[in-house]
Amino acid sequence: MNNYLQAIILYAIKKFQGERSIYAIYHMLQGKKSSQTIQDAHLFGLTNIFGTMPVFTRQQLNQNIEQFLNDGLIDPTDKPDAYEISEHGEETLAGYLFDNPFPTYLNGWKYQNITPVFWGRLNLLIQTISHIVHNERRFYPIQRSPKIQYFVKEFLHTNRQDRGLIAMHLYEELVSLLEAQSELKKDIFILKLTGVNRIGLTFEQIAKRKAAEEEYVRFMFLDSLHQLLAELGDGADHPLLASLTFDWKRGGNPHLTQSTQTTLQYLQAGRSMGEIAEIRRLKQNTIEDHLVEIVLSDKSFPIADYVSLEDERDIAAAITELGTKKLKAIKQMVDNKEISFFQIRLILAKMGDQ
Repeated sequence: MNNYLQAIILYAIKKFQGERSIYAIYHMLQGKKSSQTIQDAHLFGLTNIFGTMPVFTRQQLNQNIEQFLNDGLIDPTDKPDAYEISEHGEETLAGYLFDNPFPTYLNGWKYQNITPVFWGRLNLLIQTISHIVHNERRFYPIQRSPKIQYFVKEFLHTNRQDRGLIAMHLYEELVSLLEAQSELKKDIFILKLTGVNRIGLTFEQIAKRKAAEEEYVRFMFLDSLHQLLAELGDGADHPLLASLTFDWKRGGNPHLTQSTQTTLQYLQAGRSMGEIAEIRRLKQNTIEDHLVEIVLSDKSFPIADYVSLEDERDIAAAITELGTKKLKAIKQMVDNKEISFFQIRLILAKMGDQ
């Protein structure tokens, strides 16, 4: 195995167990907001890598699959474009990840949307304050996004205390959070920052400095940011940093697609799936996809109107015994003609990664 990208792809193949094509991996890494990709991320335990490589290409995928086949790391299945990891592949992946551990806090599904915004705001805020504190009012902003620039201006307008004091508090909050991270993640994070008389390094530059593989450095940086976001909590201990995410947290459930948000609003208003499909002029199975997506995002969402408790137990037992996500196999195991694939998908969604 030559690089961390290959490790990520092989890891996904292992998780899919031959039940999805390799192009499901492509959509997963790109973070495609389709019901199928979202469901696959949860059902196969791949929420961590969801949307972590938005510029990943089909060509990259196909080239790596060809190499995996040549190296005997994967075996074909009876499905087109679907593969299973081989015994040699298992050993190779385990050895590679032993030397290059998988990110612990990585959660692309949860933080895919907020991560670039959070980093952009934080990096520009640090750059701005560091220049102000050193009495250098003119500088080239590291973040060119008008929205991010406007946010930082509003932040400084709202927080009118002494800029030196803000700088000190921001430093203290960051240090307290970074202390819990590995030396490598701390170093990468610091090297990415821009301030007075210093420009944040690229991943390629950091990789050379740390004698590490570039893709691994990028994933470690993502892991660092996701750990920061996870540990901010309600912001009581880190009010300045937490305030960079408040608008995101107030925006409802950020993990649902806009269309699914609309369906949820109708469901909460007491509308049936059939009524929603008619009102929205959508197919019934599209509304079913939305409901599965809602349950994936919120395991406590009530599903009694769609599947009885007895059927839920039978389906869950079949899923556990079979150890598969294949709908047809689960339906045959339950041996109940009244049970639909939609109901099975609902229970799979509720069970999540179990």
